[in-house]
Amino acid sequence: MQKLKFVFLLCVFILPLSSAVKIEILDYPETVYTLEKSTVRFKLINDGTQRDTFYIGVWPSSWISLEKYFVTLNAGEEETLRFVVEPPIFAETGNIVFTITAKSTLTDEVVSEDIILNVRRRVGTYISDVVLNQEIVLPKETLFIKSVLVNLDKTRSKHVILRTSIIKDEKQVKVFEDEVLLEASSTKTISTPFEVKNDYEPGLYKVQVYLYDNLGRPIHSKLASFTIKRYSEIDREKKITRSLLETIFTINITNKGNYPQTIIVTETMPKISKYFFYPEKEPNKEEEKENRVVYTWIVEDIKPNESVVIVYSLRFGSAAFVIFLFLLFVTFILSLFHKPLLMKRYSEILDLENENLVTLHVKNNSLREINNVIVKDIVPPVFVVVKEFDTLKPEVKVTQAGTHLIWKIDKLKPKEDRVLVYKIKPVMHVDGRLKLPKAYFSYKAGKTIISKIVEKIVTFSKRVR
Repeated sequence: MQKLKFVFLLCVFILPLSSAVKIEILDYPETVYTLEKSTVRFKLINDGTQRDTFYIGVWPSSWISLEKYFVTLNAGEEETLRFVVEPPIFAETGNIVFTITAKSTLTDEVVSEDIILNVRRRVGTYISDVVLNQEIVLPKETLFIKSVLVNLDKTRSKHVILRTSIIKDEKQVKVFEDEVLLEASSTKTISTPFEVKNDYEPGLYKVQVYLYDNLGRPIHSKLASFTIKRYSEIDREKKITRSLLETIFTINITNKGNYPQTIIVTETMPKISKYFFYPEKEPNKEEEKENRVVYTWIVEDIKPNESVVIVYSLRFGSAAFVIFLFLLFVTFILSLFHKPLLMKRYSEILDLENENLVTLHVKNNSLREINNVIVKDIVPPVFVVVKEFDTLKPEVKVTQAGTHLIWKIDKLKPKEDRVLVYKIKPVMHVDGRLKLPKAYFSYKAGKTIISKIVEKIVTFSKRVR
């Protein structure tokens, strides 16, 4: 039992310190040239049971530029690394062994892996390097392609043509061409700007740089690559056009991204608006939320720089017609109960010798002021008008048909009234029932002259002798 306990404790203290590292070469160029950069990729794997940090080195180190000098990995984790080899102009040529090493900081274990690179020296004119200012770009950004050209001829200058091609899926996207004069024993860097537009698809692109002599014969070429990242941008513009009975809404949606997109357009308005809603294209969905209605249009597969236009209108013509009829009806009802009135009253004749009182009651029941009110009444020839007036005195005109009485009132305000009084006396005996004629009046409402007759009249019920 004591032995088992000792073994268990030993395992507890030993296992955490167990660590192992492995180096795996992924890819490298068999031949590298002086004054040119070449990349070697390798994988570092933590085969231990603990998280560990590893120091990385490459020998000989004078030509080497490491991406990282140490890396931390969990147990079983791996990471791909790289370093750049750039032999100088006078470097020794031939096969050279490069050793990659990794040292554990947990156990001090060191592992190494060798690769053999064939170093050669260029002659004449060539492309030393192609450098991109960034490896991942977005639309609206500019990629700068720097091509380093070398002329090793010590006595002669060279006229060369530099052609730079941007390629996606083996298809040429853009081509740039420059004529360059390289002086003897010189190096020149040509910077080519490539403006990334949103109609370039996202993905991996190649930069193929060719060098030709002045006769168009190929001299050298070099390759680089970059990635255009997926990018989304939607531009929305809304225009509202109003007229008397209609409001038109025009929504212009443009895909400013670099890949086809599904565009969703939503419009929210008061619930009552759905009775006036007329779309050119029916929405895909209609929802009611509380006192609002939401219309949704869905347009699929809109390509970069393509636009979709949603047009709908709110038409108030039908509603205006209904409102007009309603107002007309209300006006008619108001005109029945709120209009200027004239009422004529007189008492029964009980005594031929006595005078009989006649009243004309003018009342402005309308909602606005009336002007130039003229009241006219006719007294039959069987009566004579007593020319004593207790109220406004009328114009009196005697004719064979009877006596005409005319009153003129400048204006009557709303709800204002006026009582006109006069007296009559019979001049002969009359058998039967006698009825006085109706009075009438006219007035001006606004610019319109309106004439009306008496609304109510009380007739004689006694026999006149």
